[in-house]
Amino acid sequence: MSPGVIVESDGTKYLTREHANAFLGLIRASDSVFRALDRSLQDGHSISLHEYEVLLFLAVFTPDHTMPMTELCRRTPLSQSRVSRVVSGLEDVGLVRRSTDDVDKRAVTVTLTQLGLEKYRSAQDRHLRDLDEHLFSVLTEREITQLAAITTKILAAHHDRR
Repeated sequence: MSPGVIVESDGTKYLTREHANAFLGLIRASDSVFRALDRSLQDGHSISLHEYEVLLFLAVFTPDHTMPMTELCRRTPLSQSRVSRVVSGLEDVGLVRRSTDDVDKRAVTVTLTQLGLEKYRSAQDRHLRDLDEHLFSVLTEREITQLAAITTKILAAHHDRR
């Protein structure tokens, strides 16, 4: 049994207070920050946080603003079907364009349109301010470094189990 689990004489199991606080704190903090960032982007720019993330990957991480759908799925924390729905919604409003690969007709590439680049640029300052307000300003630089190390470790362990 894990050291963070208490087992009662009747077999009932539950987390220690510290482990429960760590687990619930991570989940609730993540959810709270996500909702605040998502709400702000929706209110100010009519895009969701997931849509912003797709625009960011296309605007920043590719020189030609084009990425294979498979790579986009690998980079985001979303399921393949969720990425497809997000991309479809962005395509419906003209922010991205999907096309089939010239070599592999089964492969799909996603390209950021000029309108999509403008939408990303118009939202980036607000998003960065919101990140600071809801996350970085409440932590010291040392805590930010620790949080980055902790979340990287958790994500790596999760990725290894896939």
